[in-house]
Amino acid sequence: MYKNEQENQALQCGDKWINSDRLFIKWNGEPMYNGKSYSWFRLFCERNEISFHGIHSFRHTFASLLVNQGVDIVTVSGALGHSAVSTTSNIYCHMLDEARAKTTDAISTALDFSNKKIEPKGA
Repeated sequence: MYKNEQENQALQCGDKWINSDRLFIKWNGEPMYNGKSYSWFRLFCERNEISFHGIHSFRHTFASLLVNQGVDIVTVSGALGHSAVSTTSNIYCHMLDEARAKTTDAISTALDFSNKKIEPKGA
């Protein structure tokens, strides 16, 4: 949806439009100062009495949610735009270890028949 808005803005600007691959841009498509979106979001949080943790925290939350849902590291890395899977693995290794531990616990629980009472068929 935001892409459509940018395309409409580009049509209105005509030859003044500057193509960029950025999400946050000025009126003419030129990349916005890096700190501007951060400042806007901080102000938004203050006005709405929301705890501010920075924009980058959304990226970590996104990655954490994917890892905790069992999405493979190659897919997570691609979604984050990392050029190497090792970058993602190094940053989120503690989460990957936790996800592996959950998987191991789930399998152990599923295969633990020692405490389960087996009812005979037809009983």
